[in-house]
Amino acid sequence: MSIYLDSADPEDVRAAWETGLIRGLTTNPTLLRRVTDDPLRHCSALLAKTDELELFYQPTGAYGDPESEAWAAWRLDPERITLKLMSTPSGVALARRLVDGGARVALTAAQNPSVMIVAETLGCTAVIPYVDRAWRDQRTETHLVRALAELRRGKTRIIAASVKNPGQFVQAYLDGADAVTAPLDVLRTVTQDPASAEAEEAFTAEYAGATLHLP
Repeated sequence: MSIYLDSADPEDVRAAWETGLIRGLTTNPTLLRRVTDDPLRHCSALLAKTDELELFYQPTGAYGDPESEAWAAWRLDPERITLKLMSTPSGVALARRLVDGGARVALTAAQNPSVMIVAETLGCTAVIPYVDRAWRDQRTETHLVRALAELRRGKTRIIAASVKNPGQFVQAYLDGADAVTAPLDVLRTVTQDPASAEAEEAFTAEYAGATLHLP
């Protein structure tokens, strides 16, 4: 299981990384537009902060040709970049070319179980369904992650996105997600529980005020 941060904000990235929870971050044109006019330069700076961070990059259109932008993003760090392409006819066609060229690709907006079949046919490393949107959209399977998992035959990962609350976070894993990507406010709830906090407080009080020295 893995956890990713769904944000391109450097302060969010710093705070999430310090929790020790995240493996990397997922971005999209909307998240990047909130913080930068130059997405590639911004993501390069994010990658420079640590050599352990994975980054999912979706072409934004800021540089004209999406394919050229995708390859430019891939070249930022081929070991840590996964390119996100929409699960649409044009997105799938571009995904095929990128995979054939050696790039790591995930199909995002995987709102139909058949996307798993397409992704495995192309050799994509992941599919990214939008969980909250699936719950709200009557055209989509409510347990979309489960439906994708049932069709999987290979190693294509399921990364659940559009996770808006702790319940959806847990349910995504129960339904078969390999990873969840969520905003910082949702990730902060993962280690927050009243009973755990009470236990910590009780244990801390046992030796409160002690002045022992380590050997």
